[in-house]
Amino acid sequence: MALEIEIKGNKIKVPLKGDNVWLVVKPEEIVRQKYICRLVNTYGFSLEQMEQEVLVK
Repeated sequence: MALEIEIKGNKIKVPLKGDNVWLVVKPEEIVRQKYICRLVNTYGFSLEQMEQEVLVK
């Protein structure tokens, strides 16, 4: 099953943050979710291999 971007109203689903997490739609969030879909659908990455907005020291 292919990962797809889900947008409802002004919210976008963010699968890397949890099963049912939605954030306000912003241009950068749309780009982020499109890239995550590409990594999963085209290159075979799993969601478990990725994290969103990790702080690096």
